[in-house]
Order: sequence, then structure tokens, then C-alpha cells
Amino acid sequence: MKLLNKYLISVAAISMVACSSMDVEYSEAVEENFPDDFDHAVYMQLHPELVSLQVRDYVNTYNAEAKTKLTTEQISADVDSFHANLDQIHQIYADPNLGGFSEAQWDSIWLPVVSEKTTCGNKFTVLNLQQLVAGEGDAVDTVKIKLLDPITITPEGATSPDSIVSVKGAVDSAGTLKEYTMGDSIWVMSGKNMGTSVVDSATCVTKVDTVPSTGIPTVTKNYLEKFNFVDTKDDLTRLKKIPLDTMAFSIQYILFGRDNGWAYRKCKEDEASNPAITETYPVTKLYCVDEAGVVREIK
Repeated sequence: MKLLNKYLISVAAISMVACSSMDVEYSEAVEENFPDDFDHAVYMQLHPELVSLQVRDYVNTYNAEAKTKLTTEQISADVDSFHANLDQIHQIYADPNLGGFSEAQWDSIWLPVVSEKTTCGNKFTVLNLQQLVAGEGDAVDTVKIKLLDPITITPEGATSPDSIVSVKGAVDSAGTLKEYTMGDSIWVMSGKNMGTSVVDSATCVTKVDTVPSTGIPTVTKNYLEKFNFVDTKDDLTRLKKIPLDTMAFSIQYILFGRDNGWAYRKCKEDEASNPAITETYPVTKLYCVDEAGVVREIK
């Protein structure tokens, strides 16, 4: 819930980009609420998701106007071109101030999808036969047939009620079960039916399926499309030139970041062993972040 609130309030604060003409008196009034060593540039660097939010808001506002001058076909063609440019998509995806994903996540998109399914303890029915001739005249002493679905036993021509003529299942003349493909027929020339038994296999069988990558997931494509200008092909260059409202980032800290324990600067050397954050909203202390990404108290 905290994460959800974090982004909701961040969106609200960053939307102040539309009010960048904030009067000087208000700006000066809120500045007294900042820590003495607060630096908006450092805060932006520590929380690039705020930059990404402002960029997406800018693109959305721009596109709303640009689309009024374009046909549906032109817009559709531009979107297709955007998704087809994988080099540009990759750079947007892995830029911390834009897509916000890592290179490792990008690489994982193109890996085959491997799934495993393990089945243990399957129960099945075994038909036990003795002193028979199976297959092409191979004489065996005992045979166990693993009955498959559907089970078919054909007693026609049998000389006695316990004789078997043919059976569908799996057979192994050594006495151990051997599976055949469903529907394989095993012809029994003569033999004695010793009855059936239910076997509970303790053996676990793991089946591994590998499916080639289908590319960038649809949900990710929809997200990346928020960085697409509908009237240009060189989106990345324009994204890099978007003017950022630094005051909006600073206000986000005052309205939300401070009370929720957001680090506003990196920890100094003598703060590296300070206690990690344990407070919940609203927090009463100030925080920094160490090299390992741990948010720590500033004493």
C-alpha cells in the first residue's frame, strides 16, 4: 500500500509541472521546510522514477495536441515504427530516468521460457501374467503389463477363463514396467492371468518444456509507448531535451517524501553504520541512502 501511495502522491506532485510559474513568494515559503543541505539535483538522481513520471506527463500532454493534427492512420504508423525500432526501445527501457528497467531485465525478455512439471506417486493398474509367449515368439517367464487408458483385454480364443489373447498396455519381459505410447498393442499368444494389482509409484518424473521468447510483453509495450511522440521517429533525442521542472521535485519531497522516509541525499562516510529506517508514516527523522541502497537515519 505504501508503494501505491508513493506513486499516487508522486504523480500529483509532479503534475505541478503545469504550474511552473509558481510565484516567488510561495517558492521562498516552502524552502524553509527543506533540510539545510537539500539539493534538488541530488534528490532527482536518487529518485529517477520522479523524472520518468514528469517525462511521461509531458509526452502525454504534447500528444493530446499533436493528435488533433494527425489522421488515425498516421498515428498508428508512428506507433508501429516506434515499437519496430528495438535499438531505441532498448535505450528507453534501460534508462533509469525513462523506462527504469535494468539491462538484466532486458536480457531476460529474450530468453526461452522454461517450465517444469513434476509428477510423483502416480497410481496405476498392473496386469500380472505368467508363462507366456509375447511379441514375436519371445519366450518369457513373467510379464507385468501396465494397463493404460483405455484398458482393453481380448479373451477371444482363450482356452480357459484365465488365459489372455491380447492386451493394450505397457510390457517389460524383465518384470519391470515399461511404458509404451497410448494404444500400442501387445499380443499374448498364451498365458495365465495372475490378477491385477495397484502400484503406487514413488518415482518422481519431471517434464521440462522450453518455449522460445515471444518478445517484449504486451504490458511492457503499452508502458513504453508512453514515451512515444506521435509525430516523430527520433523519440529518444526529444525525450532527452524535455525541460524538467526542478521545483516540482522539491515540492514532492515536502508534500510526501519527507513524511514517508525518502532519502534526500547520499550517506556520508560516518553515517554508513547508522540505523536503517524502521519508522512508518509519518516519519519524524531525516534519511540518507548508503552505497548498498539501504536507507539510514541522519542523526
